[in-house]
Amino acid sequence: MAQSAVNTVLGSVGNLAVQETTFLCAVNLEVGLLKEELMRLQAYLKDVDSKWRSGNARVAVLLSQIRTAAYEAQNVIEAADYMEKRNRLKKGFMGAISRYARLPNDLVTLRKIGVEIQRVKRKIKEIFACAQNLNISLDNNVSVKDDFSQDDGPIHQNSEDDVFMVGFEDEHKEIVDKLVDNDYLLSVVSIVAMGGAGKTTLARKVYTSSRVKEHFDTLAWVTVSQKFKGVDLLKDIMKQITGHKDESVDQMKEYEVGKKINEFLSQKRYLVVLDDVWETDTWEQLNGMITVFPDATNGSRVLLTTRKEDVANHVQMPTYVHPLKKLDEEKSWQLFSSKALPTYKRSAIHDVDEFEKLGRRLAKKCDGLPLALGVLGGYLSKNLNAQIWSDILSDWPATKDGQMMSVILARSYKDLPNHHLRSCLLYFAAFPEDYEIYVPDLIELWIAESFIPHAPNHTLEETAHNYVTELAQRSLVQVVRRSTAHGWIETIRIHDILHDWCIKEAKQDGFLDTNNKTAGQAGASSSDNLTSYRFSFQTLSDQILPATPNVRSLLGFEPEAVSLPKLRFLRVLCIEKSTLKDFSNVIGGCIHIRLLRLRNCEDVVLPSSIGKLLYLQTIDLRCTDLMSVVPSSLWDIPTLRHVYLSSVRIFSPPPPARSVRLQLKELQSFVLDLASPISRAVARPYTRWIRDSLGECQGRRLPHPRAR
Repeated sequence: MAQSAVNTVLGSVGNLAVQETTFLCAVNLEVGLLKEELMRLQAYLKDVDSKWRSGNARVAVLLSQIRTAAYEAQNVIEAADYMEKRNRLKKGFMGAISRYARLPNDLVTLRKIGVEIQRVKRKIKEIFACAQNLNISLDNNVSVKDDFSQDDGPIHQNSEDDVFMVGFEDEHKEIVDKLVDNDYLLSVVSIVAMGGAGKTTLARKVYTSSRVKEHFDTLAWVTVSQKFKGVDLLKDIMKQITGHKDESVDQMKEYEVGKKINEFLSQKRYLVVLDDVWETDTWEQLNGMITVFPDATNGSRVLLTTRKEDVANHVQMPTYVHPLKKLDEEKSWQLFSSKALPTYKRSAIHDVDEFEKLGRRLAKKCDGLPLALGVLGGYLSKNLNAQIWSDILSDWPATKDGQMMSVILARSYKDLPNHHLRSCLLYFAAFPEDYEIYVPDLIELWIAESFIPHAPNHTLEETAHNYVTELAQRSLVQVVRRSTAHGWIETIRIHDILHDWCIKEAKQDGFLDTNNKTAGQAGASSSDNLTSYRFSFQTLSDQILPATPNVRSLLGFEPEAVSLPKLRFLRVLCIEKSTLKDFSNVIGGCIHIRLLRLRNCEDVVLPSSIGKLLYLQTIDLRCTDLMSVVPSSLWDIPTLRHVYLSSVRIFSPPPPARSVRLQLKELQSFVLDLASPISRAVARPYTRWIRDSLGECQGRRLPHPRAR
């Protein structure tokens, strides 16, 4: 991933305004020379990467040095660019001076920048010297073009689940029949199978079938996973069955939520799906304070999926356990061929019989596991070369299922068409297990991380949507929901097995570190030799993050309280359901930040210094109750692409509409959630301003995500 770091830095540096300004000649020259040094590094990184993956520990140290040098180069060049952007925005007499001359403070800053550039250049020269000692070839003729071309084949809505249902038609009918039978007592239907066998896919197909929807009055689906909070699952169920998504549900206590669910379901014939249950006491935890799921003798059902048969049998009520069998040889071939040799590709294959012969043998090797069949089939559909198929067959590992899947996933990962897409896949390691990911949110993160390259005639968002589609076609992500408006994939999740693999690979590469229990050391060594610059944490309890100052991304999911350290080079801050401490004192110094997302957070104060964040692309404060005004300086940020505000009690005076139209040229969406009466009353003066000033520059507006 050092190659990804260098390529990402080169792509972003090329777009900086500093390349077009009349800076001091010495600094301009140094910036150009530094970029040339990075391009030299880029030219032979493929050779470095291959040596590192062969187990050369000294090369791992070199990779860490290359990544660090690339990021430091970006930091110092952006510092120069930031000064120029800041001077352009200054108004009045001092603004004119700063644009056409150099103030003493600017001269001091430029001198520091020059010194930093020299230091980074010396570090790069040391890297070249180290590479020579390690006999790493330097080939300036190596092509570094990293194009992405999407499969030209048709993309059908919901085709992913239809493909994975191959071989499960009879079982689908059997489970539906059991759910809608004439037994009026409340009962449980459990689907039991190992990981990767297709439990969730089958359950979702049952859940969305027309017979089930017509039979039950209300339905709800929750994913339990290994780590869960009973109260959160109950709140999710309540929001689904009642349709109430306001903040009042989030404020309820566990007993109150359980009581409300019981009262509502007592009047309904319901189906509740508990997906991915791991422990036998899950049922007791959900029904501990009150019986949540009442037996109204009207034929209500609970559908449960699990890897453990004892979990399925533990529920104290009538239970039908359905062991999900592995696919037989013929059904395995049907699923595999639908992915590897889809109908629209067969006509272009010269010797399809040879591919079928090899494909049947490969499908048999997957041991009837739909996940393995789908991922391998998706990989081979991009590599319609008989020799490649034959080589995979001859090299097939004689290992257990988990190891087999690791080999298949690693091969699929390496086959992704560019380093951008490989970074996008590894980024799933940042999310919690079984997390449903809203694609527009994910795309904003990818863009902020500079994973999405500029492509001719395509916006960054369009390219990112193509990336999501590519990962879905390769069966590396599971499509949960598509947009009814344009057919784009709207919500996705990744399988537990793939999620575990991404975490392991991300740590090994020094791409991203995760921590699910304690704060740990953000940016600490994720392996013996590599340093991570991204950090994801979950369920912390009133911790101060002792992150190193070079951390570029922090993602937190449901930490109780977090004190943010000073993170000078932070580019992404994404925290959900937390109380933030010292936020207003820290955020103004994060001048490199691209994305600021605080969802369902408390004690958030937006300081006036928010206007200093001149690279900010997305500010997302949905479901976060601000304790301050929305500063007018927010509208001074020229790079804003997406603005999401909610629970706003106080607005600062709106700026002139004309100035906003001229300033916010990149703005694509502005969402102001006026759910509460207080917000509507306070924001009334903004209504016309939003229409007049933002209407013309809004562009394609992203839909509001579902409440979580």
